[in-house]
Amino acid sequence: MALDRRQIKLNAGRLEGLVPELCGLAARHISLCSSEGIDLLVVQAYRSLGEQAAIYAQGRTAPGKVVTNARPGFSWHNFGRAYDVAVVIEGRLLWQGAEYSRAGKIGKSLGLVWGGDFKGVRGDLGHFEYHPGLSLAQARTAVGITK
Repeated sequence: MALDRRQIKLNAGRLEGLVPELCGLAARHISLCSSEGIDLLVVQAYRSLGEQAAIYAQGRTAPGKVVTNARPGFSWHNFGRAYDVAVVIEGRLLWQGAEYSRAGKIGKSLGLVWGGDFKGVRGDLGHFEYHPGLSLAQARTAVGITK
């Protein structure tokens, strides 16, 4: 079952917050996955430093479970260089399954970094990022973050 019109619009809107190069790669990634029967909904893309602070606080100083280890300025989402997807099957979001490995393989074939390969983080199967030759320190400096 393909994404509905609303979900397609959500994907496009969320991808607009990414740097242009990644926006194009992400759209291609989603299209290639769809052609293999894997429907992906973008659930996160660009995230402001304030949004990152709120998410980082979860499970630490705010209610909820820990969902990220990245402080503000230490996530590629903060620089428009990462997006997270969920697999959609029969209208429901699934957070695990073989589809994630297939989507990861497709993403990696496009030059994306796949969260499923992260060594220190479990379960980041829907995370993709793109920042060739750029370090987080360089990204922070470029936007004036000095710490």
